[in-house]
Amino acid sequence: MERPLKQSSSNSPPSHRDVWDQFLGHPRVGSVLKGAAARPTGTYLFVGSPGVGKRNAARVFAAALICPDACGECNTCRRVLAGLHPDVTILQPEGYTFPVEVLRATAQAASQTPIEADHRVFIIQEADRIPERSQNALLKALEEPNRSVIWILLAHAVQPFLPTILSRCQIVDFPPIAEESMLGLLRDQFALDGSEAQRLVRISRGDLNAAAQLAGDSNAVRVRTKAIQLAANTRMSVSEALSGADAAKGFATAAREATESEQAAELVRLQEVSGKEGQAVWKKRLADRNKRALRRVETEVLIDFLSWMGAAFRDLAAASAGADPESLIANDHADLLGEAAGARSTKFWVDMIEHCLEGQLALRNNANPALVIESVLLRLA
Repeated sequence: MERPLKQSSSNSPPSHRDVWDQFLGHPRVGSVLKGAAARPTGTYLFVGSPGVGKRNAARVFAAALICPDACGECNTCRRVLAGLHPDVTILQPEGYTFPVEVLRATAQAASQTPIEADHRVFIIQEADRIPERSQNALLKALEEPNRSVIWILLAHAVQPFLPTILSRCQIVDFPPIAEESMLGLLRDQFALDGSEAQRLVRISRGDLNAAAQLAGDSNAVRVRTKAIQLAANTRMSVSEALSGADAAKGFATAAREATESEQAAELVRLQEVSGKEGQAVWKKRLADRNKRALRRVETEVLIDFLSWMGAAFRDLAAASAGADPESLIANDHADLLGEAAGARSTKFWVDMIEHCLEGQLALRNNANPALVIESVLLRLA
């Protein structure tokens, strides 16, 4: 699951000459969108693998559309980049998909005039999860667009979309971020040395958001380490499996608590940049958004846990088939994985990969998180 790229901790925000300085990893795409922001039209579909920076790109593009100067530093830009501007609406799935009622309400909202700016911007994250019957709820809004409205759809692939939707989109491809670009971004943003940046690029499999999480979030590091250790435990007892599930749930709770602290700090920042008239409206809007975020953050951590475990099973399958230790994704745990690989068959490890994928899908479909994690780990016991 792609998340917004976290910024490194600092007492003051970085200074930018304009908002496009915050467009990370895709200079060619940034140039295209900078030109589009001068004459925006209709609907844009950002397509690319998870972790390539589509969400960050959408907010930067939205800020350039809303702020006349695209300065990156004014009250307007700061609110857009924080997801707190009244003319920018950001939608994300509820569970695995989008309720059709939400999309109908969004299409209706698109008929309204902007509140502050010349444009209204609607960003739909993971839009390829919208089922076909619900895509039709958006179609009329895209067919008869309000001239002041810009839609930005974010997706991993174009195949799930109706042809009638695609025909109304300007498709913007986000290729994988070049390794050198990722290394530079990690070094600059987190003050990493070259070897540590290289390690994070490797183990994150080219996912800039995952690499940034590992660089700046100690809880994310613990999630990955525990997932690999459990995957390599070839003598796991039932009690160890249940204990491992409790540890995973503990990571999710820690992430929720950290998010609550970030939300409290965000509320303070909002009070600093908003006038008294807007504070009451924004406090309610922020409270609603934060409730949804807290529901998602715990699920996302458990999905990450199963993703790292699945990657470890991939390495175990490769090692059991005789792969070179240097070819392992988690080569920083090569000794542990190499010792464990021969204890089970290659087929067993491949089956465990499938169980992790099934568990991630179940979590996205709102299955009981504790039961999902326990079910996967008990297969190792």
